[in-house]
Amino acid sequence: MDTNTDTMDVAVESESAHVRVHGKGSFKNSPALKQFGVAMMERGCRRLVVEMDDCVGMDSTFMGVLAGLAILYRKNEGDVALRNMSDKNCSLVETLGLSHLIRVEKGEGANLRKKTSRLDLVADKRVLAETMLEAHETLAGAVPGNVTKFKDVLAYLRENVAQMADPAKAGNG
Repeated sequence: MDTNTDTMDVAVESESAHVRVHGKGSFKNSPALKQFGVAMMERGCRRLVVEMDDCVGMDSTFMGVLAGLAILYRKNEGDVALRNMSDKNCSLVETLGLSHLIRVEKGEGANLRKKTSRLDLVADKRVLAETMLEAHETLAGAVPGNVTKFKDVLAYLRENVAQMADPAKAGNG
């Protein structure tokens, strides 16, 4: 699928916020998902429903952001649900042990087509790097086996974020 088709539409109905993922859920659209999810929770939404029927795949950053949002919503007596996932995406959630955090649902998606707006996916490099680091830290903490899976990625991302914060330290570690 053309990466230019990786988009997300959003809508809000009462105490539920909805996101429809088109294409791939990836590090490119993760900062926007995180910002939307946090903003909606702060506005009083207690449920974040991510419609996955048009989602062809997810990377670890996207799944880490979903896990982080699920933790945040739970702390505020809410939840995050992934609706109508493919078998492949279900397998990804299971492999990383996230099914205890994120509700997986089948069934009718909300009829949001007329009420949606496109989510702006623009994020600067620093926000992108920080989102990637936080997402992978969340994944590593989700279940004990994930620490080993993401050890090298976390080391790289931490160094990358540190270099962005202080370019003078680049290469001096």
